[in-house]
Amino acid sequence: MEFALRLFILLSVGGAATFTSFALRRYFRSAELPAKFDRKDVELSHKGPMLVEFTSPYCYECQVAFPLLQAASAAHDAPLAVIDAKDRPDLAAKYAIRTTPTILVVDGRGKVTSGWLDTSPSADDLTEALALTR
Repeated sequence: MEFALRLFILLSVGGAATFTSFALRRYFRSAELPAKFDRKDVELSHKGPMLVEFTSPYCYECQVAFPLLQAASAAHDAPLAVIDAKDRPDLAAKYAIRTTPTILVVDGRGKVTSGWLDTSPSADDLTEALALTR
């Protein structure tokens, strides 16, 4: 009897974990890039293209993306704004950020022209995206 109870509990917990994992994957996959980004949110007066990275403290992909974003920022004269979603939950909510990293390429008028969710872009992808904003 004790074995059957332990097996039941194990299967119940496993089923609940599987369901939760499935539900969270659907939730994150339904995330979309915002259409606009307000430069005033990061106190940036630069009028040209810019890069925005929403990050979180324990995000491995954010750490991978950061040096690529810094290099692209320097090479294309596009400032990089890094926003920690944990420190700025107001901005994460405003732009409906559901996953990190969320990386945005923003043109001079504040329109998000391209971006990446939950992954780090390649250097070529960043160069191409920034070239399209000019």
